[in-house]
Amino acid sequence: MMLHVIRLVALVSVIAFASIAVAFSTGPPNERTGAPGEGTCADCHGNLNVGDGRIVVQADSPYVPGETVDVTVWVRDPGQIRWGFELTVLDGNNLPVGDLIVTEPTRTQVSVAGNGRQYIKHTALGTDNGTPDESPGWSFQWASPAVDPGSVTFYIAGNAANGNFANTGDFIYTNVYIYDGSHSFLIDDDTTWGMIKALYR
Repeated sequence: MMLHVIRLVALVSVIAFASIAVAFSTGPPNERTGAPGEGTCADCHGNLNVGDGRIVVQADSPYVPGETVDVTVWVRDPGQIRWGFELTVLDGNNLPVGDLIVTEPTRTQVSVAGNGRQYIKHTALGTDNGTPDESPGWSFQWASPAVDPGSVTFYIAGNAANGNFANTGDFIYTNVYIYDGSHSFLIDDDTTWGMIKALYR
């Protein structure tokens, strides 16, 4: 009897673990971008900012308050073959600012947390399983508020996964991108984490 119970517990654990892995492939939970008060995808996957990869954001620069900005995100990591990301935009008070807009509904989706923060993230199709070394990228838009919010910050986490349908062997990368007071978009090397990584390239 005890052996049957042990086997049943083990089976339930395997099913639960597989369910989590599949669920996250369809999009990570909210609040995993590394923004103030949040965790990151490494909470489940581990390996935070320790691999050979990076996450990159490209956006129109400069922007004008009230206009819609085109944004593209890539995750890069040699040897990895599946990809994911999550991004949120906050103002100087760490409040959500503007609106994230889906332009590729098969590849990205938007969700809203209880605190009002918006998150754009991958879908299952948007993980591009089997694509080596670099994700094809995700494109979307950010609608800036009509009233100039001053400096706004894009908080982003990316998953460079190995495609084993589990949360092992993956590498998580975070970064912070800022539209400064002159509304110029700072590139990766201008951020603190970008400068640290640059020392070891």
